[in-house]
Amino acid sequence: MRKRGEITVFLSLILVCMMSLFMGLLESARTAGARLYLNMAANSAMSSVMSQYNKNLWDMYHLLFLEFESETAIEQSFEEYLQFYLEQENLYPMKNKGVVLSEIVTMQENGGEALEDEILSYMKYRLPKAVENLSGLGQEAAEAGKAGDFKNLFEVCMQAGKKARKLEKARRALETALAEMKKGKEELEEAAEKEKERRFETAAEKLIKKMKQFPGLVDAYENEIAKISEHMESDGDFRKNEDCDLQAAKTMKNEAEAYGTVEASAREMLLQYREKENLTESGRICLEEMEESFADSQEEEEVDWEEIRDWMELVEIPDGLGAERFDGEKSKSVDRLEDILSGELLALVLPEGTDISEKSVSLKNRPATEASGGSGPGKDPVKQLLLNEYIFLFFDSFREKCTGRKTIENQALLYEQEYLLCGKASDKENLKSTVEEILAVRGAANFAYLLSMPDLKAQAEELAAVLAGGNLSMQIVISLFILAIWALGEAVWDVRSLLDGGKIRFWKDETTWKLSLDSLLSLEFLSGKAEEKEDGRDYHDYLRVLFLLKDARTRNDRMMNVIQWNVQTKQSDFSVKDCAHQIEIKADIVQRHVFGIQTPYEQTVRTEWSYERR
Repeated sequence: MRKRGEITVFLSLILVCMMSLFMGLLESARTAGARLYLNMAANSAMSSVMSQYNKNLWDMYHLLFLEFESETAIEQSFEEYLQFYLEQENLYPMKNKGVVLSEIVTMQENGGEALEDEILSYMKYRLPKAVENLSGLGQEAAEAGKAGDFKNLFEVCMQAGKKARKLEKARRALETALAEMKKGKEELEEAAEKEKERRFETAAEKLIKKMKQFPGLVDAYENEIAKISEHMESDGDFRKNEDCDLQAAKTMKNEAEAYGTVEASAREMLLQYREKENLTESGRICLEEMEESFADSQEEEEVDWEEIRDWMELVEIPDGLGAERFDGEKSKSVDRLEDILSGELLALVLPEGTDISEKSVSLKNRPATEASGGSGPGKDPVKQLLLNEYIFLFFDSFREKCTGRKTIENQALLYEQEYLLCGKASDKENLKSTVEEILAVRGAANFAYLLSMPDLKAQAEELAAVLAGGNLSMQIVISLFILAIWALGEAVWDVRSLLDGGKIRFWKDETTWKLSLDSLLSLEFLSGKAEEKEDGRDYHDYLRVLFLLKDARTRNDRMMNVIQWNVQTKQSDFSVKDCAHQIEIKADIVQRHVFGIQTPYEQTVRTEWSYERR
C-alpha cells in the first residue's frame, strides 16, 4: 500500500507559518521590552547621576543641585551607569554608540529661576510658619506701592527744596552785595564831605573790591537757575505720572507748578541783575578813574574835593529788587539741620554702644556673575513673598542670626540680608545703605502723615515764609522741603528704635507722632527714640517690604554670591556656575534582533531629570 505525505507536508507548512508568526510576535514583544528596558536603564542611570548632588549645599541651604566639572564629565558618568544595564546577559543585546548632553539648566540661568524653583520646593514644607511670619504684611505690601509714590515725592521735594534754598541764598547774596555797595558809597561820600583823605582812600578800595565781586555773584545765581532747570528735566517723568497715589500726585503737581514759577521768576530777576551788573561795572570804572585822580592830587598835595564830589555823582549804585522779612537765626537752624541730615545718617540712628562688623569682600570678580538669559524670574507677589521669607531663614542680618542653618565659621559677611538688599562690599556699607533705605521709606510714610495734618503744614509754611524772600512760589517749595526734613527727623527716631529691637507702625497717627517743629530745629531728634507699639513692625518686617520693592534678578544674583562664599568655607573649589538643576541626555543605542534576522538597528533614547520637588 502506497503511503501518502500530503498531510505531513500540509502540517509542516502550517508549522512553519505558525512558528514564523510565533517568532515574529515574540520578537515584537522582545523589541517592546527592549524599548522599555532601555528607558528604564536611561532613567536609572540619570537618577544615579543626579544622586551626586552637592551635600554641603544641601546641608547648609536645603538646595538640591548637581555639581559638575564639565559637560563631558556628566556624559561620562551617565555612560558608566548606563553601561551596567547594557552589559547584562538577557534578551536585550545593546551597545552604546554615543551619549550627548542635549540640555542643561544651571543655577544662574534665566535670572536664577532654577534657584527660585528649589527655594519654593523647600518653602512649601515651611508654608504654615511662613504664613505666620507674613500675617498682616500682605496689606502693607499692597501699600508699599503707595509708600513708593510718597518716597519719590519725598525725594523730589527734598532735592527741590535744597536747590530752591541755594537759589534764594544766591539771590540774597546779590541783595546783600547791593546793600553793602550802597552803604560803601555813603561812607565814601561822607569821607569826601569831611575831606578825610585816609578814610576816603580806604572806603574807595573796599567799594571797588565789592563792585568787582558782583559779576561773580550774578554768575553764581545763574548757575543755580541752571541746576533747577536740570532737576526739573530729570524728574519730569514722575511729575507726569498719573497712576500714583492721589494725594502724592496732587502735591507733586503743586510742587512742580511752584518750582516752575520759581525758575521763571528767577530768570526774570537774572535779567534785572545783569542790568545792575552793567551799571555796577560802569560805576566801578568811574570810581577807579576817580581814585587815580585822587592819587594824583595827593602827590601834588592839593586834593580838589569839589572835583572828587563831582566824580562821586557819576558813580551809580543800583537799588536792590526789594526788602522782605527774613529770620537769620531760623535760616541758620535750617542750614545746620540740612547739613546734619545730608551727612552720615548711620551714626545718627545706631543705638548707643553698637559695634559694627568690619568684614568685607572683593566685588571685582564676584563669585556669581550677573544672572542672565531667558525671560527672568516672574513677579508673582505670593511667590516673591515666599522667596523673600527663605532669606530670613537662611541668611544672617544685623539684628540676629538665621535659624535655618548652623553658624558658619569665617563667613564672608555677617550682614547677609543687608548685602542682598544693597550689594555693597562691606558689612558697614551694606548696613549704611539699608538704614538709608529704611529712613527713606519711614521718611516717605512720615511725609504722607504731615501732608494730611493742616496744623503741622501751617507751621512749616510759617517757617518757609521767613526763608523764601517774599516769593510765594518759593515759599511753597521750601515749605514742602521743611516737611520733608521734618519727616526725616522723625524717621531718625523711628529707625533708631527699629535697630534697637523696637516696633514702629508703618503709618503714623496723632498718638504715635513725636517730633515737633521746634524740637526738630533744636536737634532733639539726635537722641532718644520713637514710641514703640506692640502692633508695629520690627526691623525685619521693614526689610521684607524693601525686598518686595527690589528687582528679583538682582536679589537672586546676590543670593548666589553669598551661597558660594559660605559653601566655599567647607569646599574651596565650589562654584554656583557649576551647579545643574535640570539635565537632558540623548543616547544612541545599537541593538540586534534575537528571533529573526539578527541585523543591528539603532534607537535613540532621551531622558531628563529636574530637582524640582512636586
